[in-house]
Parts: sequence; structure tokens; C-alpha cells
Amino acid sequence: MEETEGIVFDIQHFSLHDGPGIRSTVFFKGCPLSCLWCGNPESQSPQPQLMYFTHLCAACGNCVKACPNRAMSFVTDGVRFDPSRCSACGACVPGCLRGARSVSGMRLGVREISDEVRQHWRIFQQSGGGVTVSGGEPLAQRNFLLALLRELHDEAGLHTCLDTCAKAPWAALERMLPHLDLVLLDIKHTDDEKHREWTGSGNADILRNAQKLVENQFDVLVRVPLIPGFNDADADLYDIADFLAETGLKRVEIMPYHTFGLGKYRALGKNYLLPAATGSRVPEAVDILKSAGIEVEVHSI
Repeated sequence: MEETEGIVFDIQHFSLHDGPGIRSTVFFKGCPLSCLWCGNPESQSPQPQLMYFTHLCAACGNCVKACPNRAMSFVTDGVRFDPSRCSACGACVPGCLRGARSVSGMRLGVREISDEVRQHWRIFQQSGGGVTVSGGEPLAQRNFLLALLRELHDEAGLHTCLDTCAKAPWAALERMLPHLDLVLLDIKHTDDEKHREWTGSGNADILRNAQKLVENQFDVLVRVPLIPGFNDADADLYDIADFLAETGLKRVEIMPYHTFGLGKYRALGKNYLLPAATGSRVPEAVDILKSAGIEVEVHSI
């Protein structure tokens, strides 16, 4: 059964890095992985969440008065937020003088999303772009994803792209293929134990889905996030290169490590658990992957 509504946390237009051309990217909420380096930590939970950016708070007290759950309270140095009491109802947001509070996650229908992105059809047509569905992990809301792809690809005739970690049964991913033009597939590591340690889940089904996509002759661009201490050692990179070459995946985009999402962790009351990066090994990664006969690009950040 298809679902005509789902939870997304953003729709970005004029995106240049989520597939060919100029695109609109729809970000689904919810993910089966919890990668330690995740740049969008608000994407992991499937439910709406309140984000509180303390550096913007004017301590006006409007949120304290508005909150029905008493999640906000005055303290000597400003306002204290208790996430355990928060229902993400958003009652505190309208009165916030400096925009220190926002709710990440909104329930939208297929028609609402379609109407918004289809306004940019001329840009898609002229640039060779379209719509990318990202996250979080879109396959975590697979029935809604299927309904949206059918609307955008089959009905509107737009180029569609799925940005996925592929942590899902093959049958779920296979259902989407007739309504897709491209898959952006994350391959983070080939070692199951290390993958589990750093992302919270093993990678057997991810690697199996990669092989299935090749068997089905589907257009795939592999994305490898290059994370210090996780997969940037020569041995790790050679293992990834060997897997890609043996599987038949010939195009790779390296995603350099960044910490642009640190403020989001603080806004969610979470700790960022990775140490500061000590240097980039992007050139070495490019050389190793190219040595296996793989086409390599570096993602612009």
C-alpha cells in the first residue's frame, strides 16, 4: 500500500551536488544508521524534533510561557531546555525573537511536494536536472517514497535520483527502480564489524544491494565518505577499490570529511563523538581508486 504523506525535514532547491544538473532535493526523516560523522543528525530520528540554538537565544522568556509541557524554564544564565519533556509541538517557535528554536520534521503529502518542485521544471529541463530524494534514508519510508517517485517520475516526467545508504531489503529497493533514473549509493566500508562500530549497523545487505544494482544494469554513482580513522587508511581504501572493481561499479565520488553539522548536534542536545580531523587523505584515496580502473570525482563542499 502506498502512503500519500511522509515526514521530511527540508526541501532544498538549486542543488548542484546531488545528481546531474540543477536539482531540488527532498530530505526524508529517519535512518537505520547512526553514523558518528553524520552531517545532518536531525535526519536520524523518524519523528519531528525541536532544535534549540542557544547562541541565538535572547532569554526573552516567550518560550517558557508558550511551552505546554514545561520543557523550557528560566535559570540564572538564561533559559534551560529539557528535551525529555519536549513533544516537538512547535508552540515555542512563533514567539522566539531571534529564531533560536525550530522544529525539524514536517508531515507533507505527495501532492504538496510535487507542486513545490514542479515549479522549477524549466530549470530542470535547461540544466539536465531533476529531483533527488535524500535523507536520512528515504527507504525508511518506502511506501511514501514509492508514491512520490511515481508522481515525480511517471506522472511529471522528471529525472529522479535516490540518495541512499541501501540499508534495506533488496525487494524494497527493487520496487523503486522503475521510477528512478539514478542511484547515489553510499559505500562506507567493506568490513562488517568496523561498519557496525561506526554506523551502528552491519553492511552485508548494503554490499549485496550494490551487487544487485549492477546485475540489474542500473545507473549507479557510488559515494564514499572519507572519514579519518574509519576508512581513510590505505588498506581500507584498497579493500573498497577491490570491492567496486569486482562488483563492476565504475564511478565513484569521494565525499571529504567536514564538521559543518556541529551546531546541529548542540541544538539537539547531542554530543559529537568524533575527534577533530588531523588532515585529509583525499589525494591518496583518488590515486588508490583510480589504480583499480575506477572513475573518481571529489565532491565539492
